[in-house]
Amino acid sequence: MRVRLLPSSCGRPEAGPQFLSSYLVDDAVVIDGGSIGLQADLELQRRVRHVFLTHAHLDHLASLPLLLENAYVPGPHCVEVLASAGVLEAVRRDLLNDRMWPDFFALSTAGDRFLTATTIEPLVTVERAGLRITPVPVSHCTETLAMVVDDGTSCVAFAADTGPTELLWSHLADRTNVRAVFLECSFPESLERLATACGHLSPATFATQVARLARGVRTLVVHRKAAHTATIAAELAARALPGVELAEAGPIYDL
Repeated sequence: MRVRLLPSSCGRPEAGPQFLSSYLVDDAVVIDGGSIGLQADLELQRRVRHVFLTHAHLDHLASLPLLLENAYVPGPHCVEVLASAGVLEAVRRDLLNDRMWPDFFALSTAGDRFLTATTIEPLVTVERAGLRITPVPVSHCTETLAMVVDDGTSCVAFAADTGPTELLWSHLADRTNVRAVFLECSFPESLERLATACGHLSPATFATQVARLARGVRTLVVHRKAAHTATIAAELAARALPGVELAEAGPIYDL
């Protein structure tokens, strides 16, 4: 499985903080719409056929309207957006509403579509582009689904935004081919109370979650808040957690 954390900043994006969240999987599937619509490579955008949304926070769907516009060609073929019923309703009501962006739902017809919306349910696996994707609820401050992606050989979990959670780790424990987990660590230890209140992880709570993973599973740290990236990196390094590495934006991870 080929995974890229897509850059969300200009210049040397691999060296800077990530403000937005989008993962490209095997060139055809995207997890979250934060930065996919900002990629300068329009052919990369046009190859995307399916976008799974974990939740409705802005950093996870900010550039979705741009992607839908950039990928649009007249005709029935279009990008499919898959999310829970509540998240799809938020996209309709708050984003594609003729105020923030044109209402692509209303503009779409059977023969000429900007998008197709598909509702997904917790723990119900769907198959897209040769991948089996299972949404698993996690513990955030709003309805949020992690995405567990399996290509038949490797399994990779995109934990989305979460505080300490349970169901995801129980779900992964039943799988023998888990290769990696992209796991957030949003705030430094000095802001652990804020992290807890917002449904995020700090290095201390991050360590408790990593301990739930089987030996040998790579844990890639994502979603470090821009103002605290260096502090979080130092605090995680001091803990010397096995298998933990800071995710880089841009490079392809072969998992």
